Amino acid sequence: MSNEQRAPRAYVVGGGSDNVTVIDTSTHEVIAHLSVGDEPMLPSLSPDGKLLLVTNRDSMDATVIDTNTLEVVRTVGVQDGASGCGFSTDGRRAFVANEYSHTVSVIDTQTWEVNKHVHVGHGPCDLRVMPDGRHVVVTNEESHNVAVINAETGEPEHLIPTPEGPLGLTVGPNGSYVLVACFISNHVYAIDAKTWEIAWKLAVGSCHVGLCIAYGRVALVTNSDQDHLSVLDLRKRKELSRIRVRANPAMVEVVPGSGLAYVTDRGADSVSVIDIRACKTVRTIPVGSSPLGLCIG
Repeated sequence: MSNEQRAPRAYVVGGGSDNVTVIDTSTHEVIAHLSVGDEPMLPSLSPDGKLLLVTNRDSMDATVIDTNTLEVVRTVGVQDGASGCGFSTDGRRAFVANEYSHTVSVIDTQTWEVNKHVHVGHGPCDLRVMPDGRHVVVTNEESHNVAVINAETGEPEHLIPTPEGPLGLTVGPNGSYVLVACFISNHVYAIDAKTWEIAWKLAVGSCHVGLCIAYGRVALVTNSDQDHLSVLDLRKRKELSRIRVRANPAMVEVVPGSGLAYVTDRGADSVSVIDIRACKTVRTIPVGSSPLGLCIG
């Protein structure tokens, strides 16, 4: 079945089991386990959904998976501490944040060769390509800032200071702003994508790691050491409620065309399925060991 015909799949990265668990989101059933590199971290789907890129921190590479056949098609060497990743909007380039080398690797997806390694700051972790395709945004956990690089040239254009511990990030509706989770300061910060300055902030729980946006107006933020999610109203800029999940929630993503979200429970080797409007967990799915990264499509 082609990507266009089937229901969205969740790809859950098991850092402790060196694999990716594939889940059919229409049934919430596991359909495959795929072996990848050492200590896999975060995944990203190509714009056409045909390829899945998974970073492997300890083997310093990234695994490329065909999402139709669910087979590994190649492995690309990058640098030390491969973490966040993403594709350019035209799919011709891929970007990998290397946490320990303090760089972003720019990969030509026609040849799967690394064109360059760009220094962006200390401890780059998460990475997103802006919807207009012009910029790549990267959180630098150790230097406490966010780097913005040119998606075409790979060169840095902006460096935005943040409070301590910028880690996860997501892009707001229409790419108008970027939300950054600063887990040490216990706030989410919104960066205006025109001025590249911090526009506003919201308090959340402690040690938050991942975040996503639902319905264009609600943000879900994982609070890892409190075993729950904060639900934020982005228009009123306040916390609405909290949703209890299992131990050490890490990343969260919305299932397209539904009112559900998936959350990786890193300390429970599971994924929690969340009913967003009801603000409750409706199902738990066992996955690989220490699940961290997650993408759905």
